[in-house]
Amino acid sequence: MAENNYKGGLVISEDVIASIAINAAKDVDGVAGLGVRPKDLYTSFKVNADNIRHVKVDITDNDIKLHIYLILSASAKIQEVADAVQKAVKAAVQNMTGRVVTKVDVTISGIESNSGVDTSAEPSEL
Repeated sequence: MAENNYKGGLVISEDVIASIAINAAKDVDGVAGLGVRPKDLYTSFKVNADNIRHVKVDITDNDIKLHIYLILSASAKIQEVADAVQKAVKAAVQNMTGRVVTKVDVTISGIESNSGVDTSAEPSEL
């Protein structure tokens, strides 16, 4: 997995791309918070990288692929919010980095209710 992206002498870290994606997703109505992605070897040894706990970033020479984990509000319509998050994240990352985003996967890892977040069900990937 590439840590940095070299383009024209500019280095864009995965943490920066993840931060852009998180901020774009938070602005979408229906998103209550950020879910936590399943631990893997890469995230287990990454120190002080809170953003990659919520977004998986895959950078290649030609494109960027993202996978973001979210918690939705109880009144949110899952498909509508997921579509809006995909569009917002893609636009934000492309505008700020100048790189092409070819894929944005959204996993709903919980639903916020009045009593808190319900993450008892298996995550639904859209």
